[in-house]
Amino acid sequence: MSKKRKNDTESLFQRLAKNILSPPPDLTVSEWADAYRRLSSEASAEPGQWRTDRAPYQREILDTVNNPDYEKIVIMASAQVGKSELVLNTVGYHIDFDPAPILIVQPTEQKAKDFSKERLAPMLRDSPSLRNKVADVKTRDGGNTTLQKTFPGGYVALGGANAPAGLASRPIRILLADEIDRFPISAGTEGDPLSLAEKRTNNFYNRKKIFVSTPTNKGASRIESEFNLSTREYFHVPCPSCDEYQPLKWNQIHFESESHACKGCGTLHNKYEWDLKRGKWIADNPGAKSRGFHLNELLSPWRKWSEIIEDFKEAKVKGNEAMKVWVNTSLGESWEEQGDQLDDTDLFNRREEYEADIPDEVKILTAAVDVQDDRFEVEVMGWGAGKESWGIEYHQIYGDLKQQKIWDELDEYLSRTWEKSDGRRFGIACTCMDSGGHFTQEVYTFTRPREARRIYAIKGKSVQMGEYVPLIAGYTRPKPSKTLLIHLGVNDGKSRVMSNLQLGEFGPNYCHFPNGRGYNQKYFEGLTAERLETRYTKGVPYQVWKKVRARNEPLDLRVYNTAALEILKPNLEKEYTVAPKKRKRKRRTASKGVQ
Repeated sequence: MSKKRKNDTESLFQRLAKNILSPPPDLTVSEWADAYRRLSSEASAEPGQWRTDRAPYQREILDTVNNPDYEKIVIMASAQVGKSELVLNTVGYHIDFDPAPILIVQPTEQKAKDFSKERLAPMLRDSPSLRNKVADVKTRDGGNTTLQKTFPGGYVALGGANAPAGLASRPIRILLADEIDRFPISAGTEGDPLSLAEKRTNNFYNRKKIFVSTPTNKGASRIESEFNLSTREYFHVPCPSCDEYQPLKWNQIHFESESHACKGCGTLHNKYEWDLKRGKWIADNPGAKSRGFHLNELLSPWRKWSEIIEDFKEAKVKGNEAMKVWVNTSLGESWEEQGDQLDDTDLFNRREEYEADIPDEVKILTAAVDVQDDRFEVEVMGWGAGKESWGIEYHQIYGDLKQQKIWDELDEYLSRTWEKSDGRRFGIACTCMDSGGHFTQEVYTFTRPREARRIYAIKGKSVQMGEYVPLIAGYTRPKPSKTLLIHLGVNDGKSRVMSNLQLGEFGPNYCHFPNGRGYNQKYFEGLTAERLETRYTKGVPYQVWKKVRARNEPLDLRVYNTAALEILKPNLEKEYTVAPKKRKRKRRTASKGVQ
């Protein structure tokens, strides 16, 4: 071998030893991010060089990834505190400095694809130290797709908690499970997706499992359960006046001055006077095996306290459903649903006398149709500002659903108009009709030619245990009819209805009922025929609505009406009246003998 060739070979092995075989540099994840991470313009309001000091509470969380004493890290957090950036920095560090097989699990496979395209790909493109290590998906490199990125020494796989194939087989050293409160209880028939993903790390002594989520309902929140088993740490900041360390808490916020009261000396200080750089994490349960961090929006550098206060005031006006979202996403706390069964007699006793078909506050009408074997059950509802609602009529049409007559009667009923005290008339703006019974094709035949009148077929979306599905869960056009079929997340709808029924004061989301018009005792028994229960599958809690009475059609129809309003998204400050029909003018003809 020539001397030159020998020197080249030695240089090659030296580079290999340096780049692959040597231990990772003595850098923590936060130090790596401060040195090498670039924020992308389409994924950040502050593109450019990453600075951990912008949100100092993130430093300890990031650096726990490098701490061998903790295998699991739990982050229970609100929105707007940089949860996704914690995940991305961990991925970037391991691609660049500590190669390993990595798995990112999102609630669904579609969300995994979205995260890959909208968050991961821009980081890989715009951070120079990562750019040349992971090939772009547009290249011909078969190892790089939307759901898998390979790099020297490892790969990043992305999967959905609803897709068991992506959670099995390959060993994983770094597991990043994002928004775990949105995970289904079971990935198909394979079992708990979080447990499936965790098992993939068993082959590594230096494994890391990082669970991140905004909490949802108390008693069924995965992230809250994990947090309660952890060190339960809160970020404490010194009072600018007395230097006493304390977490920033919502009940110490003063609305008028937009400031936080010190729990010690009581002095009020605004957001910018509390020095987060001097903050530190303090554990309530320091002996735990996993490390857990709680974050709320009061710490966020991207949210003004005045904005959080305004959001709270708006949510309080809108009612329980909006308050639930605010508690979850602003405070980073779980929401405790009222699981007790509502009292049908209390609802029956609060019925009111209307002065006309429709109260003056109503702006628009919707309808819902439940299809039984021998009848249609129909409820017409009126909606006003703040989604305050008025039951207008609960109506039943009996007949043989195999005959055309009853379908014609239904069509005639849905074509009716209702009148206010001043004579203004309202037609039904949108109707949701259940197609899940024994007359599915007949419902499609009825709704397809009436889509122009916004009469739509609906069907409850089948879900896995514990899976969250929004009220409007998608649209399809099933063959051969190709009618528009709207899929509903009925559990979400029932939660909204039950929350609204518990309101005791007139205003946004309050539910009014008329005296008579089909709103009898039997109706209210059906409206309160279900209650929320917490159940467990292999130790994993989830919540279900359980029937406590045989008939629940009134509750279903309330859900369908709520969906109809959601489909329309009307401006509830204006009225949607029906234009009066113009009278046909008789043609005048001249009498005989008159010119």
